[in-house]
Amino acid sequence: MGEIAYRPARLDDAADILAILIEVAPEIPVQVEPLEREEALYALIRNCARSGESWVAVDEAGRIIGFALAEPDQTRRHYAEHEILELRYAGVVKAHRRHGIFNSLMSQLLDRLVPVIATVSPANRSGAAPLLQRLGFQNVASPGGEQRLRWNPGAAPENMSPPPE
Repeated sequence: MGEIAYRPARLDDAADILAILIEVAPEIPVQVEPLEREEALYALIRNCARSGESWVAVDEAGRIIGFALAEPDQTRRHYAEHEILELRYAGVVKAHRRHGIFNSLMSQLLDRLVPVIATVSPANRSGAAPLLQRLGFQNVASPGGEQRLRWNPGAAPENMSPPPE
């Protein structure tokens, strides 16, 4: 595998991100049909890109091979204080998995050092919850069957050992 670059998502990336989201949709799961639902996802992708909080992974040929869509969580924000980001969707094309791309995308997002929340469906088959927990996300109370996770600045990832004393 060649060099992978990471950069903020742009509005003109929306169609490429949507194509990857459709590819990984059965694992998340996310409904991409009917056409109105696909159009709503496209609008969500554009909103996330416009927020400046979303990231893409790009291969040496300039193709987007992964994404992390996030946006400020307006429902938990109060008068521009207590900023929280919501991870809406993330995915990596199958041919490029198991190379640390998801972790690198998440690192870009977490480098903002603001809390991040994510919701994982009980039907999720991507292994997202354990991946997020290894990055330091913690379970929080959630109504219904969804798993709600939150990362706070200073949270130690599980795969890192504590510093020597």
